[in-house]
Amino acid sequence: MENHFLDAAALKALIYRLSTSSDPDARDDLKIVNTALESFHNYVDAVFRGEKDLLIQGSSLEGQAYRDAILSYDESRHGAHETAIFNVKLLNRLATQQYNLQPIFTGNDYQRHQVADFCLELDQYLFINRRMKLS
Repeated sequence: MENHFLDAAALKALIYRLSTSSDPDARDDLKIVNTALESFHNYVDAVFRGEKDLLIQGSSLEGQAYRDAILSYDESRHGAHETAIFNVKLLNRLATQQYNLQPIFTGNDYQRHQVADFCLELDQYLFINRRMKLS
């Protein structure tokens, strides 16, 4: 799988630097990275849940109930997307300005679809490269 917006090597370098540092601030920064990574998955999950709900329930909903379901999905997805955009910027600033590393997100953070693709790339990267693979 080719990543277009995720620099996995930069992410690993940042995590390694933070987890091996004796600087107390590095522990706090590692918590920031953890929270950011969770927010990227939360965006993917919000899209998945919304699309799944519309697929399963959408055909049985009509009129206002259908509009309400769409609105609820859009609000959930939009909020998670805004959080992911904020955290992409934060993660890149941390990597580049605090630790002089390459950016983790290599796209344009003003392009919402690129941030969305990054979130999915990260989820896929972690899944494909998981350490606990069942045989």
